[in-house]
Amino acid sequence: MKKLSLFAALLAIMSLVACNNVNNTDDLSAEEEAIKSVLESDDLTYDEIGDPDEDAIDNTDPNWDGSGIAFGKDGKRLRYGRIITGREGNVEVVFDGDTSATAYISRTFTGKFVTHSGELKNDTLTLTRFEKPMQHNIERIVTLKKVRDDAAQERRNWRVSSVTMADGKANPTQVSIEKVVLYPSDQDSMVITDPTATFFNGNNMLNLPRFSEIMVKVYVNNSTANPVYYPLDTPATETVRLHYGRNRKGNRAIKFFEYAGQDASGNNIYTGTWTIRQFSGYHHAVIDVIDNGTILEKDDVTYPYSSATWGMPYHVSPF
Repeated sequence: MKKLSLFAALLAIMSLVACNNVNNTDDLSAEEEAIKSVLESDDLTYDEIGDPDEDAIDNTDPNWDGSGIAFGKDGKRLRYGRIITGREGNVEVVFDGDTSATAYISRTFTGKFVTHSGELKNDTLTLTRFEKPMQHNIERIVTLKKVRDDAAQERRNWRVSSVTMADGKANPTQVSIEKVVLYPSDQDSMVITDPTATFFNGNNMLNLPRFSEIMVKVYVNNSTANPVYYPLDTPATETVRLHYGRNRKGNRAIKFFEYAGQDASGNNIYTGTWTIRQFSGYHHAVIDVIDNGTILEKDDVTYPYSSATWGMPYHVSPF
């Protein structure tokens, strides 16, 4: 009889443990979904890279350069960008304790890269449009803190505490960003060599007063076997531009960088300066490097889509 009683007690304990495990699993699943919901809506984790305007350009109209002025002198004008038609993502959440978690975000953007070119030579205008398939992968790490414990509103329990830069690259790509140096006005410079090891939070977030200027220097490695030099009078094998003022409302602006030579390792250096004109709040800047063959050559076998991007949040203050 004692053996039966002991066996019954063991069964009861095992049943209780199993129930607790199920409840714990359910709790973690609910919290994981809450964290994913936070990440989908938080401005700090925005990472869109598309150029939706490029697909709407009428290539039969020489005014597509955006200036409203037709080609007035010999030369070439270009417009290009990514048209995103597919977005897939994965978020892996690792709980570091009861009140902290780390999210590993990976996203894949698919679509097409579109180039519009116009060339005026000896009063003859030639307009060209071509596109090639693209795939661009982006990775980012986010840490979160649990600030309350309300089972009825799980989403409000978690807040983003820090984010890394967004490390993006084509699949495959021969272009890589080796280093970025930021020179904000009246602030210390910032050197970045590993985007997913560089975390930004409330203490070290780049805070830029409105109407201030920031200079950026980008170091690029390009291992393409078929380099295309453009502008023709430079050794530049890629084009570097900065998307800034990006946010979930669709706002954005672009600044093109200039070739500034090479470093001792043979990396191409590009520099650019932009003025902060956005209103107060969080915005995103994306350093966008694209192989010149991707932009200028129609052959998508010899010159496939090849690009690298680093994205980071920044805060604009009124003064």
